Amino acid sequence: MDKNKIKTLADLVTAAAAEFGEKTFVKEKNGAEIVSYSFNRFYEDVRKMTGYIRSKYSGEVHAAIIGPSSYAWMISWFGMVCGGNTAVPLDAQILCPEICDLLNRSDSQIFFYDSKYEQMIPVIKENCPNVKEYISFGEALNEILNNSAPADLPEVDPDALAAISYTSGTTGKSKGVMLLNRNYIDNAMCQDGEGTPEDVLMSVLPIHHIYCFTCDILLSMRYGMELCFNDSMLHITQNLQIFKPTALLIVPMIVETIYNKLKAAAAAKPGVPIAAIAQNVFGGRLKIIYSGGAYLRPELQKAYFDMGINIAQGYGMTECAPRISTADNSDKSCDGSVGLIVNGAQVKTVDDEIWVKSPSVMAGYYKDPEETAKALTPDGWLKTGDLGYVKDNRIFITGRKKNLIILSNGENVSPEELENKFAGIDFVAEVLVSGEEGVITAEIFPNPEFVKAEPDADIEKLFRETVDNINKTVTSSKTIRRLRIRDVEFEKTTSKKIKRSQSVTGRQIG
Repeated sequence: MDKNKIKTLADLVTAAAAEFGEKTFVKEKNGAEIVSYSFNRFYEDVRKMTGYIRSKYSGEVHAAIIGPSSYAWMISWFGMVCGGNTAVPLDAQILCPEICDLLNRSDSQIFFYDSKYEQMIPVIKENCPNVKEYISFGEALNEILNNSAPADLPEVDPDALAAISYTSGTTGKSKGVMLLNRNYIDNAMCQDGEGTPEDVLMSVLPIHHIYCFTCDILLSMRYGMELCFNDSMLHITQNLQIFKPTALLIVPMIVETIYNKLKAAAAAKPGVPIAAIAQNVFGGRLKIIYSGGAYLRPELQKAYFDMGINIAQGYGMTECAPRISTADNSDKSCDGSVGLIVNGAQVKTVDDEIWVKSPSVMAGYYKDPEETAKALTPDGWLKTGDLGYVKDNRIFITGRKKNLIILSNGENVSPEELENKFAGIDFVAEVLVSGEEGVITAEIFPNPEFVKAEPDADIEKLFRETVDNINKTVTSSKTIRRLRIRDVEFEKTTSKKIKRSQSVTGRQIG
């Protein structure tokens, strides 16, 4: 595929069909059956959806889409965007009131939805008067595809608004990131040699998530990779055996969970090397795991290398569609970096905050000029809000600017730096560091599995000893001086990030 000729998402869909034709593009489970769709079939169905929308609506239309990863979701998204319209991907975990809020805030006129949301439709109709049409992924979508003729895809302006993607931050109201056609294309084309038509990618992350969308969906299309949808986190081990992927994109939480299960399996079979167990669990063909979305501790990365599994991490954000730095497959230093800066991007630090300028950077936040002005400088630099530094063209993240703890002596402390020191400790499930009354405070939720396996363990004593050891590794200004322990998990966003403002506080133990 000549990437220099790909300017829009419609160009990418068209070029993928021309180059890969009847090769399998998407596989998904339908009960016990595996259903496959070719690149040609995908192109035809996208054109059918484009033709249907064009026949019913004049001018540019916004359409919200909600549901788990599926071929139907993809047809809905690309059928809109390839016709010059705007898709609004919604988090499948949000509840009805937030669905209504985002439908209204995004000015959506069409709502594509999975059948599991059917019972919400009467309430949504009552609260969203601007939505003119409701299309379920079942019967309604099938009827469109069965009865619509494929339309020629129109010529789309690279600067046309492709999607409004709402963030799910740990503080504040979600913002609608405006991503243009050229933003997506730049990010999908900024690197080379990231896949081949022989590769099989099992997509695990939610499809509305920009990391999944660009690096699973768009890159599979660019390189002709086979894309297999994991239907449930409960079935991930089973689906690894079914699809036998060569590559996997996951977040550190999943990386850690799988590793803990591998350790348990190795302990149960002392005569079998853990590397052999890992290869079997991952289906026998896995070449690389890409990790992103959060901090991947170097010790965990090294543990995978020791099992013979290549694992690399990148860094990005929705506002950059998303890649700012990308995984370096050859790097096994486990130095804590989040990869190499992608081609075409400029990165600098201003007061320790990472700023980015690239063709992938968003157009702004939808109908929110105040927040747009805070994030984008007049000359096009995006203030990421992440703290860190650049060394040898690699990015190192140290924390989030808005989370900084400001001590009474004026010192700034990154809570993430201290939280990362608890990573990998068996009895700690979750930890949050804050500046409580000007005192650096660590609050933990103990690992329920550890408590069950070690009922006589003194968790409070273990916590105190751990903090004492951590305090020996930091300067006096970063010393943890107050401890709290909780009986319930921390509140989290739908992307499983801990909300830094909690309604329930654990009891103080030190």
